[in-house]
This record gives sequence, C-alpha cells and structure tokens, in this order.
Amino acid sequence: MKIISFHPKQPFPKILSELQERVSRLSVKQPWNCYHDLSCLCVRQDMFELFEEEFRKYNPHVEENATVTVHAEDEAHGEDEVPWGVKYIGAERMWRKGRGNGVKIAVIDTGIARDHFELKDRVKGGVNLVGGKRNGHGTHVAGIIVAEMNHTGIVGVSPEADLYDVKAFREDGTASLSDIIRALNWSIENEMDIVNMSFGMGQYSEALARLVKKASKRGIVMVASAGNNGGEVEYPARYPGVIGVGAIDRNGNLADFSARGKGMNMKAPGVEILSTWPGDSFRTLNGTSMAAPHVTGMLALKLARKKKSRVQAAGS
Repeated sequence: MKIISFHPKQPFPKILSELQERVSRLSVKQPWNCYHDLSCLCVRQDMFELFEEEFRKYNPHVEENATVTVHAEDEAHGEDEVPWGVKYIGAERMWRKGRGNGVKIAVIDTGIARDHFELKDRVKGGVNLVGGKRNGHGTHVAGIIVAEMNHTGIVGVSPEADLYDVKAFREDGTASLSDIIRALNWSIENEMDIVNMSFGMGQYSEALARLVKKASKRGIVMVASAGNNGGEVEYPARYPGVIGVGAIDRNGNLADFSARGKGMNMKAPGVEILSTWPGDSFRTLNGTSMAAPHVTGMLALKLARKKKSRVQAAGS
C-alpha cells in the first residue's frame, strides 16, 4: 500500500478521472481508497507499481503505509470502585453537573468487548475495519472513559457518554496507516464529538495531517497519547489540532516512559491504571494510552455541560 497526497492546487478531479480511465481497462476491483477533499489516495502496492509513472508525473507526496502501535504495558490486576486516576483529575466533583450524557466519542483502537457488563450499555455503535480478533487494549481504554456507575467493578471518567468502537488495529496491537486514515475519516463522517487515539508512530504523514486538519475544522476534538518512548512526542499527538497527552504517576510526576516536549499539551494518570478487560474482568496497565482517555473523559464532561446549556437556552 502507498499513500499518495497530491498538491491541493492541482486539479484532483481531473487527475482521478485520468487514472480511473486507465484502470477501467483492467479487470481489477477497488484499486484505491479515495479521499476527495484531501486530494489523497491509498493505493494498493500492485496498482502503484503498475501506474507509478502516471502517479509520479503529478509530483505527489508518496509515503509508505506505516505501522502504528498502541501505547500500553501490562501489569497485575485488581479491583477498585473509583480508580485513582478518576479521582486525581477531579471527575467526581464534575459529576454533580453531569456525567457526559449526549457526547459521542470514537475510540480508534483494537476493538472493545461490547458485552462487558461495564460497557454494554455505553457502546452505541462503531465499525470493524480490519476484522480478526481484538485484544484487551481497546476495552481498557473504553473503561477509563465510560465504565458505568453501577456500584460494581469500577467507574469511568464520563460514565454516561456514548462510545463508538472503531476497530482499526489487529490483535497484536499494530495497524496500518491507511486503516488509521479510514478510521478517522469514519469518525468525521459519523459526526463524532471527540476521538480518542491511544496510539502513535514516529514519522509524519501528510495524508493524516490533512485529515486531522479536516476533523478540527468540523469541530471534532482529537486526543492522542504522546508515546511510551521517553523521548519525542509521536504522531498523531504531535499534529496541530490534536491534544497530546503524557502520563503521570500517583505523585503527579511524569512517568519515565512518557514522551515529552513539543506536542505534549496535557498530562494525565497513566501509571497503574485499573480498567475493564475482556471477559467481564479488570486489569491494570501503564502507558500514555491510559492517560489519553482520562483527558477524553474530562472533555466529554465539559462538552456535555455546554450541550445542556445550549438546549436550555434554546428552550427558554
């Protein structure tokens, strides 16, 4: 797979028409995914090689279909009604004015165990872009955000928000850049309020940068984990318009593993974080993957209050 971004000033419809005319002579199905308003194509490797000369004559930005990884490390499991991270960020105080009702949050991740008793009424939909089995990472992230207030297990930061399960990662915790692009595009088309991205990659992507800009213009809030490399913040957290989140411990200190510097806009609990796990169970993980959903949940609480105020003002 190659990801091709044409210059915005070039006549993309004309370019696409010329390419489609060439491809129509061949018996092939779906040679690319097209993002018209971004002037981008995700092209199958065989099609790129076949028409490379055609693509190159427009002098596009061509990038490899990079591998993106989640930001989490396993620990032992335990139980607690209100995890320390939820307490630390002050979510309990905010619950007096609402718990995230009516806010739509996309979790682009490894998939969510929708049958978990803490999550089954909070996951309202989603899409599976890659098939295969899920691992527990997405379920853990989901619980931090919306685990229900049912006096059993744990409670999430915004326990009445609506979650959307956007599975773009394989069971091994990796995803292709093209699937991340599809996932964020799905979130835009389905009018999410917030997108949680607990993953990252080291290299810049022009196509993903354009999509992030589009989402930002639509008013979508994007939250991403900074990375677990102890060094520079990874993408997408590093893009303008994305809230990059580093991980702190119980004492408020930045974790040794947390990325830092340019692109880290906020810090949140990311050490010894208890949350949901497949099989109606719970597990403790470390990582900036755990820090990002704390911020996502807090933003959902704030956004829900704004939505409620607008409705009340319209009705008065």
